[in-house]
Amino acid sequence: MNSTNVEDIPSNYGLTGEMELEVGMKFVNKDAAMLAVKNYNIRRSGEFKVVESDHSSCLASATSQDHAQLDSNVICQHIFPMVQADATICIKVLQGSVESAYGYKVSYKKVWLAKQKAIARIYGDWDESYNQLQRYFNALQTFVPGTIVDLQTRPYYVGNTLDRESVMFHQVFWSFPSCVEAFKHCKPLVSVDGTHLYGKYTGTLLMGIAQDGNNNILSIAFALVERENTDAWCFFLTNLRRHVATQPAVLLISDRHAAIKAALEREGCGWEHNVYCIRHIASNFATNFKSKEAKRHIVSAAYSKTQAQAQYYLELVRRSKCKS
Repeated sequence: MNSTNVEDIPSNYGLTGEMELEVGMKFVNKDAAMLAVKNYNIRRSGEFKVVESDHSSCLASATSQDHAQLDSNVICQHIFPMVQADATICIKVLQGSVESAYGYKVSYKKVWLAKQKAIARIYGDWDESYNQLQRYFNALQTFVPGTIVDLQTRPYYVGNTLDRESVMFHQVFWSFPSCVEAFKHCKPLVSVDGTHLYGKYTGTLLMGIAQDGNNNILSIAFALVERENTDAWCFFLTNLRRHVATQPAVLLISDRHAAIKAALEREGCGWEHNVYCIRHIASNFATNFKSKEAKRHIVSAAYSKTQAQAQYYLELVRRSKCKS
């Protein structure tokens, strides 16, 4: 290694690792120094090991095809700008970037772990994010007056002992005043559905969608719940009816999920009119009967303006089923 004194390491060295390490280089902390050494060895197909353990430890390089130093911390540093620009970027793209930069193929698991570390650096860790929920919704209600929030928690136990200073997040419903006002000018119908969330604590996002006169869609209500069960749907649908879709005779459109059906049957849920989503019906039909033609006729029957037109398409469906 060279003996040229350098006052400070370039800020991008940990990312590129293209410069020579020199005696006298200064790093902001130990982690930055380790990152620079790892980059240096990885790009030279080498591996280092600590040969002394005091504060003046020496590092010895050894050529190896093992890439022990290309760990998730190094990968995190490399992919950080990509994840910061697009948090949904897929792991395979990140794998390709790492291979292009370092010349090594790294495992899916290692890159996935590196991405989680990058996301935590950008957005905070999972526990801290949940801790900020109450503060976030309080801020919404303060700075966006009229924001509707129903945040529910449960007692938190450490073993069998109740922790009186902590609570556990259960579920939350929210909607913005602009959504409530906009729905007054939309068609009197709401479509509801749920989607699974992925991460440390998983969960399900429930949403209510409205449609204006030009067939543009608008999200009007949201809820984070543990899973799609009867209690969760009752919580969401009751709040949706009570705070957002308050007009009489509003039509609720949903799939045929058993939990939705059970929630609607509960007293106080508030929905008098419910129909099933034709997209889900047609998809289930195609799965059972394997006929794309019949699926198109099912959709056409649902959109028919007259009973005669609907019967015409239903007859085509029966013929298609006979053919299949």
